[in-house]
Amino acid sequence: MDSKISSWNAVLLVVNSILPTAFIILPPIVVTYLDQDSPWSILFAYAVGIGMTAMIGVIIKHNNGTPFLEWVSTVSSPVVSTLLGLILLQYYLDASSSVLREFINFLKDTVLFHTPVLLLIVISLLITAYMVRQGITTLSQVNSLVFLLYFIVLPVYWFGLKNYLDIHRLLPVFEHSYREFLLGSITPVTWFSEVAILLFLAPYLKDPKHAGRIGRRALLIITILLTINLSEMLMIFGSNYVKASSYPGFISISVVHIGNFLENLDIFFIAYWMLSIYFKLGIFLFVTLECFKQTFRVKEIEPYLVGILMVICAECLYTWKDPSKLTALNAQGRFPIMMLVNLLLPTLIYLYSLIASKMKTKRKETPS
Repeated sequence: MDSKISSWNAVLLVVNSILPTAFIILPPIVVTYLDQDSPWSILFAYAVGIGMTAMIGVIIKHNNGTPFLEWVSTVSSPVVSTLLGLILLQYYLDASSSVLREFINFLKDTVLFHTPVLLLIVISLLITAYMVRQGITTLSQVNSLVFLLYFIVLPVYWFGLKNYLDIHRLLPVFEHSYREFLLGSITPVTWFSEVAILLFLAPYLKDPKHAGRIGRRALLIITILLTINLSEMLMIFGSNYVKASSYPGFISISVVHIGNFLENLDIFFIAYWMLSIYFKLGIFLFVTLECFKQTFRVKEIEPYLVGILMVICAECLYTWKDPSKLTALNAQGRFPIMMLVNLLLPTLIYLYSLIASKMKTKRKETPS
């Protein structure tokens, strides 16, 4: 087993498992429902996310950081553990392939117009596999170093946009109905549920009992960055342009320049975002491998790694070949799936374990 991950490194793993794709996917979806009120949906999602994080933290504290599916097998049965493992494995394979396809679509649309899709997929998977083979501790440490670049990237970005911001585009406030707020908040709530990767990272944490605190800190960082970013997009372009654009975040970056000596900085920001995406892919591939290992009770994952990469490659090529299907999934289909996998099923297992434990205690106390 890898050496343990510090709490700070774990926080940034969770941040980078959500933020890179949320940056490009959330704005058009949320603004479609809420226009200038969109930043408030991120804050609402944070409030819901705190509740989800608390539940994940309670589960990890209850099982003391035991590998998740091994704990499920202990409190229920190996059959239940295997069935749940297969559901989770399908989810993480699908999540990994859809994240990869979003990345490939961006490259094809904005940078590498003529490069074959298969070549981009294979290169991305080879890079990701190499990162994961270094171990989760190394991955988390390098991920933290990459995150520190935010302290260079974001000040330059924000300072470069100062002449384009019009705060009046965020007015009037609270113009939309409760129904529209609910619909607009579903997608960010869905993304925030990915904090559930802590269930598979728990055995590698130095302090598993602090998993809830790790999740809360991660969601706070994500909320601050997404709220500021979405507000800036609206203040620059207005809601109509944001909801009609595929990549409003990168379009806002393209206008950044500082004086006459620093301009065309978008390639700098895009390169940093691409680096962040590789770490997101690495985190999801690691969790996928961990889920596979626990489901099928294997000790070494290397013999199966190529097969898993081939499944991700095939799904990326064919299942998500049509960008409209992926857009529809992000806007409408992810919520029930991710709530079921990331929150409902783990919570049901936890509640069952409590009931089973109480019944066992009561039988012991009952005289024969």
